[in-house]
Amino acid sequence: MNNKIKLIIALLLIFPTNFACSLAQTSSSFINDYMPLAIGNKWYYNVHTINTEVGSETSFIIEVVGIDTLDSKKYFKIKRENVNTRFPVYYYHQRVSNDTLYTLNYDQKSHLYFEWVTAIFTLESGDVARIELPPNELSSKNEAEGLPTGRRYSIKALNKDEDTIELFTNRGMIDGETTEVYKKGIGMIKSKSGWGIVTELIDYELNN
Repeated sequence: MNNKIKLIIALLLIFPTNFACSLAQTSSSFINDYMPLAIGNKWYYNVHTINTEVGSETSFIIEVVGIDTLDSKKYFKIKRENVNTRFPVYYYHQRVSNDTLYTLNYDQKSHLYFEWVTAIFTLESGDVARIELPPNELSSKNEAEGLPTGRRYSIKALNKDEDTIELFTNRGMIDGETTEVYKKGIGMIKSKSGWGIVTELIDYELNN
């Protein structure tokens, strides 16, 4: 684990033996299984509410468009393009290290990058990872202004079977609550925000 991104993760494990075995898997196996990041890969999503069914129309497209080196780490550059809306194209970066998916975002207001732990794929059903990210320029600035820093949060595995893992991320505020489902060989197939907005995969194109 990179020294600059030190994580203090307290895992409440129900099956420690199984966890130790899964932790020994290689980084490439996780890339190929739960989050297949490769240039050209595309995912098509429909957005709806918890009170409506998933539709057939594409709301936005996620595409891996390149590889960038930022802060001495290699990331896949990802484009989010909304369909039939006036929202501009949005770019962010992701990488997989061992069992963990990281997302690097860019804050338009401060013009600073910040990295999140997005998913930990070795968690078993019921396991909780408590995450504390080291302070950075953006979090220190927010703390000085009395704003949430987002440095401390938790990820819980709600369910896990042979093919899928469902993770609940709680950052201590309703707009920081997210449930995501990842499927082996495909990537994220569904997410639900704390506001009840559901994003669901309806199609995908993978090169790997």
